Amino acid sequence: MIAARDVFAETNPAFCGAVLAQFCSAYEVTRLGVCPAAALVYLVVPLAISEDLASTFDGCNRETGLTLWMSRHPKVSVDLAKKVNSTLEITTTAIRFGCIAGIFKLTADGGIQSTRKTQPAAVATGVTGAALKRSRLLGIWMAGMGSPRSVLEALGVSV
Repeated sequence: MIAARDVFAETNPAFCGAVLAQFCSAYEVTRLGVCPAAALVYLVVPLAISEDLASTFDGCNRETGLTLWMSRHPKVSVDLAKKVNSTLEITTTAIRFGCIAGIFKLTADGGIQSTRKTQPAAVATGVTGAALKRSRLLGIWMAGMGSPRSVLEALGVSV
């Protein structure tokens, strides 16, 4: 049997916006009063939505942390800069959609703040639920790194 993927649905601004909002919420809960820098948000779509990397999250939880996850799965950083560049437009559109829809807002210091603390039940199941969980883990892990620079250096990406 051939498995089909709905790339259009996976790159839908509403879905990507929900994934980004989940990331921002998790980041903000982990680092109270601090929202993620916009540069970090651009890492989320290629890492959380990628089915190629989905198995690297198996067995991970909030305590795993970004550096341990990276050391277990060095393939994560392979061509990550290219993946981020290829999803720039998708992420930018999702950010724009999220701001217009009130899912999150841009802060004066260049961060993205989630205004939504919960996701609709319809979004939190199936394939979408798995991507949201990965996004949430990334938010917790990246917040735990302390600074955006630490995250970017750990992933081998420069701005």
